[in-house]
Amino acid sequence: MALTCRLHLLLSVLIITAIQASSAVPFPPSDPHPRAHKCAHDASACRAMSPNHACCFNRACKDLSTNPFNCGACGRACPMGQRCCGGECVDLSTDANHCGKCALSCLPGVLCSSGMCGYA
Repeated sequence: MALTCRLHLLLSVLIITAIQASSAVPFPPSDPHPRAHKCAHDASACRAMSPNHACCFNRACKDLSTNPFNCGACGRACPMGQRCCGGECVDLSTDANHCGKCALSCLPGVLCSSGMCGYA
């Protein structure tokens, strides 16, 4: 009897899981602009997401302010060792305006070295 109850419970769980999986939406529910991921050559779909998403590359909108392969402009890749911060390619180990991470500025007159402000 106990085995039969366990089998019925397992079967019920499997059926409920299958129903939930089959009714899943094709895009994540947290995505407010699912069409923008299939932008093809329509950059306006990307701009609808935000002004930073003006580039459509490989059928997906790219954030021009942070994407290292589309930094500041579509197709503008940052050189090796640099990151895209605010649409500019920067070296986080030496840039006083982006020292160690994007938008972390050193105090005026203080140098950035090895990604740390004032490191000697």
